[in-house]
Amino acid sequence: MAYRRWPHTEEERRVIRRYGGTPLRKYGTDGILLSHPVEVRSIRKDDRYRIQQDVHRNLVRNDGSYIFVNDGRSKVMLAEDASKLMGRGPWYKDWKYPHKFLKEGDVW
Repeated sequence: MAYRRWPHTEEERRVIRRYGGTPLRKYGTDGILLSHPVEVRSIRKDDRYRIQQDVHRNLVRNDGSYIFVNDGRSKVMLAEDASKLMGRGPWYKDWKYPHKFLKEGDVW
């Protein structure tokens, strides 16, 4: 079975490079930052960042982090710290994958 390639956006690659990381061009996390996986999250239509359950668990398990982006600014946060902000409540399942949200004000 061929490994599926997933084209991460140029914005994600640019942000990861800005922090000295290495963007990935394969399916999975967006890149590597300080030898750990990193995922870029942007606000698109409202004031929340969508956190995908399987990606989040992978980041926590591997000491990974998020780079949150909004209005030209960006911030790195450990996935473990994002877990604390999200709390222990259930994951939403109204999409194809379970997810939670972090509000913009919680990140900044």
